[in-house]
Amino acid sequence: MERVLIIGAGGWGREVLHQMTHDDAGHGVDWVVGGFLDSRTQILDGYDVGVPIVGDPMTYVPDVEKNDVFVCALGDPRERQKYARPILEKGGRFIPVCTQSFLSARVHLGQGSFLGHWVHSGPDVWIGDFVQIQALTMLGHDVRIGDYAHIGAQVFMGGGVRIGDFAIVHPRATILPGMSVGDNAVVGAGAVVLKDVPAGATVFGNPAKVIFHKPE
Repeated sequence: MERVLIIGAGGWGREVLHQMTHDDAGHGVDWVVGGFLDSRTQILDGYDVGVPIVGDPMTYVPDVEKNDVFVCALGDPRERQKYARPILEKGGRFIPVCTQSFLSARVHLGQGSFLGHWVHSGPDVWIGDFVQIQALTMLGHDVRIGDYAHIGAQVFMGGGVRIGDFAIVHPRATILPGMSVGDNAVVGAGAVVLKDVPAGATVFGNPAKVIFHKPE
């Protein structure tokens, strides 16, 4: 049996815990959530979550005898990379979670990817490593999502959309078929993307327009 440790005991971590202990089938593998890894030792004070903080992700060494596996519950893509990297360097294995999601044929789930309730994916979708996709998001056929991207709730992506590494798409955005969102770009809440979003750009509105562009 595998023991799952969740990196990050904040609000998102508590949501992930609930999904994994109440709704997720463990992908055919028996496991139990053993606790959180978080340096903020008091962050769970006042919350009766049922599992403890068992260590700091920066220093924790995976326990082979307990068959540790990991999930990273941090919303910010760079923080996700920062705190997952030490575990990866020590040989830790991150599992994908796809709670009550609908996945069509030939969908690739990268390691450490997390799909919330009722995410719907068309066929031939590629989801990279450490991607987080929140509830009720729709992915058309042949969508490709880069590593460490963060996709908010109720996002619609048409067929063939490309999302770059570390990109953030906020809730209720609509990205029309065939559009690309570059690495490190940000799509604002409710934005309607009618043309490609350059790497490092932040877009808002309907139609989405660049309001900020961070040099690469």
